Formats: sequence, C-alpha cells, structure tokens
Amino acid sequence: MFIVNVKRRNKRTRDLCRKYNMTAEQEKGETELEKPKISRIFLLKVVACASTIIAVVLLVIVIVLAHYAFLLPYCKQGNHIIPRNLENPGIFDDLSAKEFRIVRNYLMRQTELKLTWFDHALPNTSYIYMIDLHMPLKSAAKKYVDRGGKKPERAAKAVVFRGDLVPARVEEYLVGPLPWPTYHIQIKNPSYTKFRIPFSSRPVDNVEYKILFSMLNETSVNLYPLLIESYGVCYHNCTKGRNCIVFSDVGPRGRTSGERLTWFWAFRDVEGYYIHPVGLEIQIDHSSADSSQWKIIRIFYNGQMFYHPDDLMSRYKQNRVRKVKLPNAGFKEDLYSSYNRRGPVDIDPPMQGPSFIEPDGRRYIVDGQHIRYMNWDFNVRVRTMTGLQIFDVRFQGERVAYELSLQEVVVFYGGYGPTQSASSHYFASMGLGSSSFELVRGVDCPGTATFLDAHHFINSQEPRYYKNVVCIFENNPGIPLRRHYANNLRGGYTSYGGLVDYHLVVRTIASIRNYDYVFDYMFHLNGAIESKISPTGYVQATFGLPHETLYGYPIHRDVVSDVCLHLFHFKVDLDIGGEKNRYSVMEMTVETTSHPWYHTQNKTQLRFNKIEIDSENDVSQQEYSGTEYHVIYNAFATNKYHVNRGYRIQNSNKVDFQPLENVNVTSAARWAKYPIAVTKAKEWEELSTSLYAQNEPYNPIVDFERFLSDNDSIVDEDLVTWLTLGHFHIPRTEDVPSTTVTGGQLQFSLLPFNFFEECPSVSSANVVKIVPLGHEQVNVNTFGTSFESACTQDSDGPFGYDGRYLPDDNDG
Repeated sequence: MFIVNVKRRNKRTRDLCRKYNMTAEQEKGETELEKPKISRIFLLKVVACASTIIAVVLLVIVIVLAHYAFLLPYCKQGNHIIPRNLENPGIFDDLSAKEFRIVRNYLMRQTELKLTWFDHALPNTSYIYMIDLHMPLKSAAKKYVDRGGKKPERAAKAVVFRGDLVPARVEEYLVGPLPWPTYHIQIKNPSYTKFRIPFSSRPVDNVEYKILFSMLNETSVNLYPLLIESYGVCYHNCTKGRNCIVFSDVGPRGRTSGERLTWFWAFRDVEGYYIHPVGLEIQIDHSSADSSQWKIIRIFYNGQMFYHPDDLMSRYKQNRVRKVKLPNAGFKEDLYSSYNRRGPVDIDPPMQGPSFIEPDGRRYIVDGQHIRYMNWDFNVRVRTMTGLQIFDVRFQGERVAYELSLQEVVVFYGGYGPTQSASSHYFASMGLGSSSFELVRGVDCPGTATFLDAHHFINSQEPRYYKNVVCIFENNPGIPLRRHYANNLRGGYTSYGGLVDYHLVVRTIASIRNYDYVFDYMFHLNGAIESKISPTGYVQATFGLPHETLYGYPIHRDVVSDVCLHLFHFKVDLDIGGEKNRYSVMEMTVETTSHPWYHTQNKTQLRFNKIEIDSENDVSQQEYSGTEYHVIYNAFATNKYHVNRGYRIQNSNKVDFQPLENVNVTSAARWAKYPIAVTKAKEWEELSTSLYAQNEPYNPIVDFERFLSDNDSIVDEDLVTWLTLGHFHIPRTEDVPSTTVTGGQLQFSLLPFNFFEECPSVSSANVVKIVPLGHEQVNVNTFGTSFESACTQDSDGPFGYDGRYLPDDNDG
C-alpha cells in the first residue's frame, strides 16, 4: 500500500513540474515590463515543485526505514555442521563413492570371478549386484573406542550373482582392507541355513527387469485390440499422460521354494497408479539363467485365467470370453489418486501454519556421521538393505546401547485375485536404505533441520548419490516432559515447576513401491529413547472382482483394497553398565491377603512378580500380554539405593499374529511370533532377515528361530533384544488418495529403570520454576534461559527440492 501511494505522489509531482515548465516557455513571448513579475511567480512555482519532491523523498526514506525496522534478522546458525572426513573415516561411517569404486574395480580385476560390467550383464553372466560397508566386530570396535586399541580395518561386503556357474548361485565376498584391498574372501555366514545361496532367491534387478519388460512390451502388441477396447489404454505405442498403462510386479515369485514365477499387473499410468488397476495380470516364468527359456505362463483377464496370449486373443476375437469395457477415467487434474488440492476450501486465502524456529541456533553438533545433543552422543549410518542404523549410543558419557536398527519390514495381504492373493512383500530384500530419497524441507522435516546425504552401490554399475536422505532436528512437541502445579487448597499455589519435552529426532523415510514409511529415533532429556514408525503412501489395490469384497472394501469404481498386515522388526543391543546383562520380566498380578493392620479383614491389591529369564528357550516360551515390564539390567551395577541399574523395553504395538508352522510364505518372518525376544549376542547373528527373504520365504536363508533354538544362557551375557511391532490395516475410502499417519503410528521405547539416581533432566537449563511472592507478584526462574526471540528462521521450504538420485561423479 505504501509503495503504491508513493508512486502516485511521484506521478502527481512529475505532472505538476511539467505544467510549470510549459508555463515558463509561454512567458518568453510576453513584454519586458511583465518579466520581473513573471520571474517571481516562476521562482515561487519552482520552490513549490522542489519542496514537493523533497517531501516525497523524505516520505520514501521514512517508509523504507520503518519497513526494515520491523523485519527480524535471521536466527543464528548455532553449532556448526562438520563434513565427513573422507580421508580418515570413522569405524561406523558409510562407504564413500571413492571406496565403492575401489572395491568394484578390485573385484573386476579378479579374473577367476569372470565378472561382467553391470551395464553389459545378462542373467547367465557373473556381475556385482551390491556393495556395502562390512561392520567391524563389536569386540574390536569397543576395544578401539573404549580402550584406544587398534582401529579395526575397514572392509566392504559385495554380493555377486554367478549366473555363469553350474549350478548358478549367489556369492558374498569380504573385500579389504580399504582403501587398498588385497583380499576377497567368500563369506560363509553361520547364520545362513544353506551352505550355497540359491540363484532363484536373488532379488530381481535391472538386468532381469530389462528382459522381463521387453517380454511385456512384445505381449502388449499382441494384446493391443483388447487393451484399447477394454480399457482405452495401451503399452507399446501409447502417449504419455493420455492413454498409457504401467506394469508392476509382486513377490514372492512362486508358491514353493525354488520357483521364480512373477505376476505383473496392469494399471493406468497416472499419478498414484497403484489405485488404478484395470484387471489384467500376466505371469512370467523366468527361472532359468538362460533368458531365452523365459515364457509367459498365465494371463488373467476380467476374472478369467488363460495360459497363453494367443489363446486369450483367439477367444477374445471369437467373443468366447467375458469382456469388460471400463470408462476412460483418469488423466485429469482432479484425478482421485492425485495430490492436487480439491474439495471445500478450508482457509481462503491460504495462510501459513506454525513453524519451528531456533532462536539461538541449533543446539546439537553434527560431526560427519557423529551427533552430539545435550547429554547424548551417537553415530548414524544408512545401510543399503535395511536403512538407518544408530551405533554407540551414550548418555552422560556412558554407553546405553551399541546398536539400534531396523531389520525388516513385511506386508502380508489377503485377497481373491491371483496377483493380490499372492502378494507378500519383504522390503529389506528390495533395499530400504536405497529406497530412502530426498526429504522435503518444511514438510518431511522442519525448516530448521540438518540433512545428511547417502551413497549406495546397488543394482547399478556406478555408486549413486542420494541427497538429504536423513534429517536431524530438535523438536518441541508442545508438551512438558514433567511438570507440577502445587495447589495450596486455598485458591492459590505454593509453586510450579515444569520442563518442555525437548528432544532430538533423527529421521529417514523409505519410499518403497506404494508405501512410505517414516522412521524416527528420538532422544529425550530424561535418558529415554523412542523409535516411531509412521506409515503413509498409497494402499495396494486390485480390480474389483465379485469375490474380492470378502477381503476389502471398494475405494472407487471397480477398485478394491484388501486387508493387510504390516510388521516391523528391530534390533536393540543394550549394554547396561557393560556387556554382562540379565533379562527379567515383571508381571502385574492381583493378590488377596489378610490385612496386616485390620486382622478381621482381607485386602486385594496390585503387586508384581519378578521373573528371571535364564535361557533363550525360556524366552521363546514367554507369553506377552503387553502389561509386563521387560527389563535388561546389570546384576553387578547398582544405584545408591542398591537397586540394579537397567533399562525397560516397552513395545507399544504388539500384534497378535502367529506365523503358521508349516512351510509357507511367512516362514522368513518367524520373528513375528515374538513381540520381545532376547538372545545371547553372536557376531554372525547380525540380521534377523536376509537379502533373499523376498524370493525364498518358504525355506528362508535366515531363520530367526535358530537364534533361539540353541538355548544359550542369557544370564550375565551380552544380550540382544529383538522387537516386533505391527498392525492390521483394513483400507477404507478415506485412504484415498493415500493413507495418513494419524492413528497408524507404531512405537517402542527404551526407558531408564533405576539407571539414574534421579531424573537426569534436572540438569537441563530449560527448567522453569515459579514461586508466588504475594501481592500478585511471582518469581519466575528460568535458570538463565531466555524465552524471548528476536529472529526469524531462514528457510525456503520445499522450493529447493531436487528429488533425484544420481550417479555419483565425485569421490565424496
């Protein structure tokens, strides 16, 4: 408004001056007697014009100064972000792009492996599928970190597909030491159930997909009349954004061990295509290492099964099949699966929501992949297969946990159609870490967040660079960590004390197929750690055949989304006062006894029974109701009240699911039987799943129950806790366009249990103490912390987003 007014004033001034100048020109033709009088008039007009100009200039200056006086400066940055030291990496640091290339090039020079470059590989050749960091032994890492011992040698693990061998198989190699490797040792993992990893269990990669999709393209040419007449779309010669379909596959690939038979189903190629199925499904047999032997073995069209494309088209042209003609929906701005805004306007004009600020800058330190916050410090990395890992977690300088990490995410479906009923996904086999892409500032993470990049070498000839895949930020949840208002029962109070539940969040989001999983690790001021999973993304939908509604609800015309179960498995390696720990379960019971103080009466009350779990076999027989306290403690470390120091493990999302005991698709997830399991730590029991679970779930390469069946003692041993969280999901129309996190979040907590002598948050500078002084005066003590803010956060929100993952052309 001010700027507009100034421009108008300037225009009026220019017009006035122009008028005065024209008058001055006219005066030249008048008589000499009149000139003195006219000159005085002219001077007065010039003075008036100049005065107006000066007034306008002064007004502009005042407005500009006033405008900038009300602009707040950007907040301080606070603690600096220190980049990774690539020349001297920490023992928990991910491999760099340079290290990936060194390992790749070293293996390519080993003539006995007969490796082909990935870009030129075929299924019947040998080539590198994946390279990742090989973690050092825990004993060696702790000796180095705790006692200044020799730094463990840095090494990599490489997964190689050996399609040229007879029989074909998968091999894993340990390559080291980095940065100049001199050995490659084939890994014989004791936790594997098989001496040789079957070739059929390998993940499907781009080498295989290239051939599979070429087969689908060839088949779509044959099916072209059916596609156009039934759906108004096609595959091999479509126009993007107008009439294309897309094929997507599901796992596992077959119904028995050793099979490699993959179903592909067709969707309209639009935003959120996952909920636009058309009812066409094709199964391909690609079991052989020789792709010339691959063939289509089943086609499912409008609820009818055929065993060859020619048979389907012959019957279709003779009108011997039940045809379908779907309306040409989709390809519109108001597409029901789209994220475009639609529906009633909630706020008009749109207004920004609340946002975070850090008045004094960030209060945490990021040094490479090491993080320090208040009394916490720990290391983070992103494992290609399973995603975010946290290592060497310390509070007040004392180690609480050696490792916190996701192990597996599984989704089991029900359904009627051949593809939907066959769907069971083991997402670690698809790479949860390499499916974590760039996070959006201001949406996925607050504008205050710090971001870390990642590098992965999987399903490619070159390492790939993933920008901003981990975010770190301090959170103010708007709720106190602890507080009390001391009522004096006379209309007043004696004191108030409170502390905001500030905590640090480390977040990554895996976008894998139709799902998005938000994974958070949260570090609180009271020594507690929480891990939260927030599922979102699209539901998996199928064509609405008549019997499909036994398993799910319609979410649109001819579209049904069926019931599913989401399961999450975590590894928690606590070290309470060292490695010699015990596991106890405190069961809540109700007792009725004679009253000790009223002899003629009984009393009924709560109490707990402490049960010591001595062996892994006892763990497997332990029932879990969710009311127990599960505690890992040290029998030789006590607080000043002579109580054993420990941490309680609280699983807030136990799921009632028992995998069937016979050989079936859930066999690779037998860990799902145990909401909490505790085992003696073994270096080779690194993962509860494997890269091969998706395509060999029936006779799994890693069977978690073997971790328990050897019945080791778990008394005064280095213990590992395994947690299963899960929930059932019955999709509904409100899951369109995609699911929301509300009501679907899952969580487990690690809570100090007599570990400290009092709540360690008493040391926080953010405590607030209020005491009344009388006469309507109070003493507010913030212990030196200001509650004022005179800055605004510097953030461009989502406008700086890139979103690509790229070949890594540098050695960073």
